[in-house]
Amino acid sequence: MQKKKNKTEKRDLILLQKESFRYMGFGTDPLFRKMVNLLMRNGKRAKAEKVLYKAFDILDREYPGRALHIFYFGVFEARRDVGIRMKPKPKKRRQANSYNVYVPFSISPSRGLSLGMRALLKASLVSSPSQPLWETLSRELLQASQRKGDVVAERFSLNKLANSNRRRVHLGFRRHFPVINKSEIANL
Repeated sequence: MQKKKNKTEKRDLILLQKESFRYMGFGTDPLFRKMVNLLMRNGKRAKAEKVLYKAFDILDREYPGRALHIFYFGVFEARRDVGIRMKPKPKKRRQANSYNVYVPFSISPSRGLSLGMRALLKASLVSSPSQPLWETLSRELLQASQRKGDVVAERFSLNKLANSNRRRVHLGFRRHFPVINKSEIANL
């Protein structure tokens, strides 16, 4: 009788711990699902969710009730607005100083959020391989939400590089000539 009571108490304690984030209803949130999909390896969704829930638990211990807000602020601060691609300058004969050109291009908002989440995960994997992933992920999310850390610094450096090369935007795509109506020609 006593053993059954201890087992049910343990089970209730485990359920209470799980209820902290698992049953709050943000498992259907698109950003949460995207982060789980990025964390998932070899189809192990349960493990990926467990890592993310543990990261949220760590954030919730430090900042009670603010874990989801820190997650959102971290992802939005880490998002990418502008990308840079290198366009090699054609090498001419007898030219000593041929150099590459950085061409900025705009990134769609959904793609920018995805790139920001990937950068957060990459930074958390690289930062400290000896610590568990959920600890480093929670630290990276907290730093990104405060506009600190490597991910946000990388975003600002990319924006600075794109801003310094903005005069080369026209090299990135072919312009289509605008369609001109006959009434517009008459007004010219």
